Formats: sequence, structure tokens, C-alpha cells
Amino acid sequence: MNYWRRSGTFLIASCVLVCGGVKPWAENIDPDNDNSQYAWGENGGWMNTEPNGDGREGIQVGDDELAGWIWGENIGWISLSCMNTLSCAIANYGVLNDGSGILSGYAWAENIGWINFAPSTSGVTIDPATGDFHGYAWGENIGWISFNCSNTATCGDVDYKVKTGWVCDPLPPAPTGIPMVTVTKSDGRVQLSWTTVAGATQYDIIVGDLGILRSSGGNFSLAMTECLDDNCTTDKKPFEPGSEPFEGTVALVRGTNCGGAGSYDSGGAGQVGLRDVEIAASGSDCP
Repeated sequence: MNYWRRSGTFLIASCVLVCGGVKPWAENIDPDNDNSQYAWGENGGWMNTEPNGDGREGIQVGDDELAGWIWGENIGWISLSCMNTLSCAIANYGVLNDGSGILSGYAWAENIGWINFAPSTSGVTIDPATGDFHGYAWGENIGWISFNCSNTATCGDVDYKVKTGWVCDPLPPAPTGIPMVTVTKSDGRVQLSWTTVAGATQYDIIVGDLGILRSSGGNFSLAMTECLDDNCTTDKKPFEPGSEPFEGTVALVRGTNCGGAGSYDSGGAGQVGLRDVEIAASGSDCP
């Protein structure tokens, strides 16, 4: 448990989560370290989906969405999600994964504008068994971007592709494990964060009323109020408890992958009831 106190208010982050994800805005590109990280555009040049090495800026592929960045040698940074800069309230965009590797949606670059990952005459896909990217995205100001030399059968001349460690064939087991959770405050804002454990590519985060949880003897079906984030691809989440008087907030997190969801249950001897069952009955669970 982690406690945050401000003017008599407590925030408790109690979390059961299985995480195989990464640090915020990190990447899961080029898992074999053979330079499978480059896309190509006739008008944009080479684009690096793992520009700063393992675990740093780059594309993070999840079961439902992509996050992170691409670096273009001639065009600068390309953002795959508005969550990169917490700008979704101003411009809500992102690249989505249907769970089987078919991508859609838009990326954004300051220097070239919008990039469509599912244009009507093509599109970008990821082989769910190998992690290889295929196909083309369309940039409104730079034209086609190829993610694999096999698109034009030119690998004998210029061998390149983008490959991710995300795969979903065969389906993996649902994640398991218990992370360590911390709550920090910066510039008047609260941030939840958690350690990662093997198995998860994304996280579900739910919040509820700590006062109700206490007065009900630990009944999560009565206490939980909101899915804060469904399939978050990072291991941190900003959280604003609100200004209205309340005793506190309880937050729980679980890991998910394309094979299923983990558990909110702590597995500890002090747990009262079954959290998963009660949270499902609350109507506030993440889908």
C-alpha cells in the first residue's frame, strides 16, 4: 500500500498487476537486435522506430494501441499517440491495434502533419506470429512510408523492416504476478506508477471511494467508481482525485495481454472477499 496525504486526504494505491510492459514511452522494437527497426519513405528518407537503443524512445506495440515515437532523419519526431505529451484533451489521436496486428488511426509530426496507418489503398499490419511489420502508411505531406522491403520485393538490394517483440499467435497465457506500486506528487498532480513483471503488454486501472471501501468492510462492488484507463501501454498514470471533499481514493491495476486479463486479487492473507468478482459486479471494471 502507498499513501498520499494532502489536506487530510489520503490516496491509497493498492494494486495487483502483472506487467510485462516497459517504462513510459519505451519500446519493444528489434527484439533480436539485428537492426529490424527502419521504415523508408521516398520523400522522408529513413525512419528509425528504435532511435535511442533498447528501452528508450521508440514504438511500443500493445494489444490495442501503439505508443511512443519514430525518428525521421529528414523530418524529426513522429508521435504515435497523444499520450506521449498528455495532449489528448486538445488533439485526440493515436495508432490502434485490433489485437491481431491490423493497425489503424493516425500519427502526428510537427514537420509533416498527419500520417494515416490505414489508408484506403494500403495499410500497416503486424504479423501476430513473428512481429514483422508489413505494408504502408500515408503521410499527407510526404507520401508513402514502407515498413518492410518485401512490399516491393527489393530486399535483395536494400534489406530493411520493422519488427516488434509483440506477438499474439499462439495466444499467450493471461498475465500473473504482483507489482510494487508507488504514488508521487509533482506540480500539484498525482501520478500512479508500478513495477513490471513478465506477461503483460498493457494495464487496466480502476479507482474508487476509500471511505465506502472502509465502511463496507472491504466490499469493492460498492466502492469502485471508474475505469481510469483501459489498456494503458505504460507503467505510469497521472491521476487527479478532484477537489470535492472525500476520505480518499483506492486505485487498483491489473495487467492484460491479447491472451486475457490478469487479476486484481492480491493473494494476501488479509484480503477480504474476491476482488475480481466484486469489481465485475460494481459496473466500473475496465472492459
